[in-house]
Amino acid sequence: MNTDERSRLARVFQHFARHEFHGHSPRYEFLSEVVADRPELAAPLLAAGPGQRRPILFFAAVQYLLRTTAHGHPLAEYLPGLGGYGEIGPDLAAAFVDLAQTRRDELARLCATRSTQTNEANRAALLRPGFGRVAELWPERQLHLAELGASAGLLLRADRYACRYLGSDGRTATYGPAGLPPALTMTCEVRGTAWPDPAATDPAVVARTGIDLAPIDATDGRATDWLRACVWPEQTDRLDRLDAALAEVGRDHLRLVAGDMVEALPQVLSTVSDDALPCVFASNAVTYLGQSDRRRLVAVLAEVGTRRDLAVLLNEASEAGAELFQDHRPAAAGPAGVLSVGLLTLVTWRNGRIGVDVLARTGPHGQWLEWLDRA
Repeated sequence: MNTDERSRLARVFQHFARHEFHGHSPRYEFLSEVVADRPELAAPLLAAGPGQRRPILFFAAVQYLLRTTAHGHPLAEYLPGLGGYGEIGPDLAAAFVDLAQTRRDELARLCATRSTQTNEANRAALLRPGFGRVAELWPERQLHLAELGASAGLLLRADRYACRYLGSDGRTATYGPAGLPPALTMTCEVRGTAWPDPAATDPAVVARTGIDLAPIDATDGRATDWLRACVWPEQTDRLDRLDAALAEVGRDHLRLVAGDMVEALPQVLSTVSDDALPCVFASNAVTYLGQSDRRRLVAVLAEVGTRRDLAVLLNEASEAGAELFQDHRPAAAGPAGVLSVGLLTLVTWRNGRIGVDVLARTGPHGQWLEWLDRA
């Protein structure tokens, strides 16, 4: 590993410690600082593609080993998601360093062949008002949902979870099917003064298709262990939600297409019936595309939009969502380079004309949204 690579790894882990993990995962924040001081520990991450060289992939690979070939390693004693509640400090650092050094080749293979994948069904609470808005714009149309970066397809059934919204003024409302188990009720704080009213609208969904480089079979335990490994260690409630959502998806037998999301999208959209409205959506997936692939994605969507009505809902960082379709950074996005705040952006083509509407600011895992006042 040369000096430039060491410097880049140190900078990215320092950035994630301060801006992404801070306030969300004390253990990943602490371990990111350890790596920032000793970047050679994260050398396996250099085996990943440029768009995947992020601490969340490296730590997911670490957790996956602890769930599989490194089961019983002392590091697990410090990660709540694996049943360990050891204190953050020198002993945690030492256990992490031991695993990173002794399992370096395995970590490199995982980083080279895996990608961080959607595992948070709670993001359905962010998408639901967006789907509701689409249903309001096309009240006579049924939706054919097409997800980019679908993983196991947890968000393809976003309309079939219950979503509970908690306002700062004490207002609460739950939308979606009744009678579901608690783990399938997605809870979201509503920040600000505006309420996400479209969440009350139930979209009529006629078909669901997901695209992913490596779709995950919800009934395959070893495959779903990778999704569990992508959950940050303190967020044990997310593991419970993941298991409940996987059980539901496993009964659905969703259509998941293996392939590059940009290359596969035209074929998927060609299967949408003339009387259905194609609704393409993504949640923290486009952010992993390089600039050239993002431009290709926009071109594919625009070409389809010239021929038929189309809705595109993106829960992404501003530069991977709203800014792809307009020439300025929305004020709601905040400072550039910080991934912890996303934007829910709706792009529509109606009769060949494009419209771009930033609907909300969103938290990274669906824990909050700030609906924007459209007045």
